[in-house]
Amino acid sequence: MRPGAWLWPWLVLAGAAPALADVVPKAAIDRLVTAEMARQRIPGLALAVLRHGQPVYVRGYGVASLEWPREVRPDTRFQIGSIGKQFTAVAVMMLVRDGRLELDAPLARYLPEVPAAWSAVTLRRMLAHQSGIAQLDGEGRHLLDLRHEYSDEEYLRLAISQPLEFEPGTDAAYSDTAYVLLGVVINRVTGRFYGDLLAERVFAPLAMERTRVISDEDIVPGRASGYELDEGGALRNQSFVSAALNRTADGSLYSTVLDLARWDAALYGERVLPRDVLARMWQVDALAGGEAPLYHYGYGWEINHAGAETVIEYDGNWQGFQAAMARYPGRELTVIVLTNRALCRVQSIAHAVAGRVDPALRQEGPAPDSRPALTASVRALLEAARGGDEAARPDGLTRLRWHALGRDLRSAGALKHLQFLGETLLPGGLERRYRAELADMVEVYRLRHAPDGRVEGLELDREY
Repeated sequence: MRPGAWLWPWLVLAGAAPALADVVPKAAIDRLVTAEMARQRIPGLALAVLRHGQPVYVRGYGVASLEWPREVRPDTRFQIGSIGKQFTAVAVMMLVRDGRLELDAPLARYLPEVPAAWSAVTLRRMLAHQSGIAQLDGEGRHLLDLRHEYSDEEYLRLAISQPLEFEPGTDAAYSDTAYVLLGVVINRVTGRFYGDLLAERVFAPLAMERTRVISDEDIVPGRASGYELDEGGALRNQSFVSAALNRTADGSLYSTVLDLARWDAALYGERVLPRDVLARMWQVDALAGGEAPLYHYGYGWEINHAGAETVIEYDGNWQGFQAAMARYPGRELTVIVLTNRALCRVQSIAHAVAGRVDPALRQEGPAPDSRPALTASVRALLEAARGGDEAARPDGLTRLRWHALGRDLRSAGALKHLQFLGETLLPGGLERRYRAELADMVEVYRLRHAPDGRVEGLELDREY
């Protein structure tokens, strides 16, 4: 398909300036995307590049189905995985404004079945992944039967059978379970399925006509097929998941890059929520003791950095699909990438496209390292954190941060490569930046060193 064959037909209606569209390096973007699709064996991909909610480049690549090949179009429906969490968070905030929910009320007010040990779990902590509610399917724990038709009550019983991973508000750790339970809360309070509430209050008003909850039974025009790689590296159809687990509030939605572009445009105004409420959702809550968490979760979003710029983003993986949406508010730029191959590095594609469009967002590349001994000490520090070696913890890292870093490294897999990116002199110290390629994640570490080389602080940004 020739570049731009499926450009968004609303360009003129939306008021996009042709001069702005002309400066987008379309050929460079096409080369990048097609190369990554070939390298990662992605059958189909849809891309949207937006400036202040207006489309400047929208295109489909590859095929929506391998069995009956049809081209991906901007209106092709993909599953968007955990990108759907931002819609659940919006539904919660709408009900808060309606006076039907309170963010700082205990979860037990809405779900009285939860145990007394969960008394400090609040809706706010659940939104920010600070609740301590355990993942039911993840590292070392496989409690969900993906073929079982769970009722809300069954799922709730399973969730509360697990102890909290930490006291709510004392740490941050990703929890799909917490968002599923937020959907149960919405149902209990309103008497309505969360997906129906979103359809009425978000999707219909924004004309997001091709965004809906997943269904394997319904006829869904324009639906892409999802694919996974088997152990031998061959593509296969997505694994079966029960209808019940395809309706949960942690991200069970179909959407398109066109609909998500409408969503992005709405986030610049007040059609969804007042701007101050949206801004609050894009902040990282401090932990109970005042410390900033290692993970930068807002409410349904993750807040990362591209150099000096903030990136409000999320990625999603589910049932043969991988998706990413990255918003750079300081540059009024958004990149949306939807694919039909599970566990591909789609977030890295979104970031690379952003860097092609706006040079200020280009990721740092490798730099000459004049302090290789310091780099070697950083590698040793990361391995010590992975192993939980408390004796190796630098005085500049709190126990909380050290334990969170170790948990992160264990979940992200083996450290394959550590690349020095650059350094900046600071008053009384030095910041050094590294790109770590882990088995299941890419992370950028920013370490602050004292003049004698001691680590005084560490921040990380993640990229899938």
